Formats: sequence, structure tokens, C-alpha cells
Amino acid sequence: MKRTLLALAALALILGVVALPQAALAQTTSPWQVSYFNNTNWSGAPVYTEYANAISYNWGSDMPPVPNMPSQNWSARLTTNSFFYAGSYTFQIVADDAFILYVDGVMYANTVGQNIPGKPVTISVPLVQGNHTIQIDYVQFTGPAYLYASWQYFKPAPGPAPLPIPPTPAPPPPPPSGTIFPPPSSGPNTQFGNYTNCAQQQIHQSNCFVSNGAWDAPNMGSIQMEPQIVVWQNCKADQTQRMQLFPNKDPQNAKCSKTEAGWFPS
Repeated sequence: MKRTLLALAALALILGVVALPQAALAQTTSPWQVSYFNNTNWSGAPVYTEYANAISYNWGSDMPPVPNMPSQNWSARLTTNSFFYAGSYTFQIVADDAFILYVDGVMYANTVGQNIPGKPVTISVPLVQGNHTIQIDYVQFTGPAYLYASWQYFKPAPGPAPLPIPPTPAPPPPPPSGTIFPPPSSGPNTQFGNYTNCAQQQIHQSNCFVSNGAWDAPNMGSIQMEPQIVVWQNCKADQTQRMQLFPNKDPQNAKCSKTEAGWFPS
């Protein structure tokens, strides 16, 4: 009963029922790779691997978490590589039985052997702007098995946080072959910046991207992974349609950039 109550309290914390200071902002992350091991020390090749958008697992009590796994004495390794703005991050994790948290290979928390299953753990981690690797090693012995994790971003203090400066992206691939439609004389302007320079110079949209700081805003990594915009005009992010992208070609499938600044082949 005690472990059940702890789990419910921890889940409320992770889901944000417990209020956080106003300076805290939630931030999205890249998908997690989740690898399962049929032992308690993450050794050997994983038995099963899957991907998840968030860490919110309740595997039940003394039940195999995935196919071909034992019901007791197993472990899992969850990893992601995501873009972070500069500032302090508060990680909130609750696990039964235990976990280890690594950030860029540095251990920040370890509850293995502490006999505190179901107890919420809060860890503060300062990060510089850029991509960082987050790894959570989870271990299950017997009884209930669950793992919940999230983090909150606290803007740098004192004073208002400066606007984030996007990192210098890798050189984008050249525009697709074929004649390009002439760019507009100015714009497009979207909630993620002014794209006049990118359109006029025919360079990748990531060079002009500026996040608006919203919790559901796209991050720099997702923009850099997009093909280069070939038709510059305002549109709805991730919208798809058939349209003429090149003057000398037939209409084709196109997708609107997450920057909302134009279209590229899909």
C-alpha cells in the first residue's frame, strides 16, 4: 500500500499537479530509445528495443515488460539526444525499483541499493545551450515496476532571460535540382523569425529560425533535419498538399516547414 501511495504521489508530481514556480517551462524532447535487458546490470545485447515519445511506464507487478523478457530481475536503458537552451533544468524521476541518471555521461543520481522504490527524486542540472545526451538506467527486481520522468527548464537569473541564439547549423544540402521560383522581396515573417535573408540567399531555413519559447515550439534539431525550402511563403506547419515547386516540373507532393516559412518536397 505504501509503495502504491508513493507511486500516485509521484505521478501527480510528474504530471504537474504539484505547482512549479512561474519561471519553469516544459520543453519537448527527441524520441527515447528504450532497450531491455534480461539481467539487472544492463549487460550484453538488449533482448528488445522500442522507441517512446515520453517516459511514462507502468509495467505492472511481476509481469514481463515486453516479449521474451523475464517477469523479475530485468533492466532497461532509456536514452535521448535533445536540444537544450542554456539554464538550469530540474529533472523529476520516480521509479520502482531504482534508476541511475546520466547527462552527457556524467552521473547525477543513483537510487540503486538505497531501498527507496516509488520515492520521487528531484535533480538540478545546469546546461549550456546545445544538444545533450540524457540516459536513464532502470532496474526492476520484484513487485511493481514503473518509471516516470520529466524535466522543467528554468530561465537564467537574474533578470529576464535573453532570447536564445540558435547554434550554427551544419552546411545544408544544396537546393533540389531544377529552376527555383524567385523569392519574395521580403519575408516571409512567422512566429519563428523573419526569413527574408534565407529566401533571398536561397539558404536553409535553420539559419533564420528563432524559437518563440513556447513549450510546444519546434527545436533547432528538428528544423535542421528538414529539406531546404524551395517555395518561400507563409503556410501552416507540417501541412501537406500537391503544388508546383519548380517552374519546369509538374505539381508534386509538398510539405510546409515547421518554421511556417515555406514548402519543400515531401
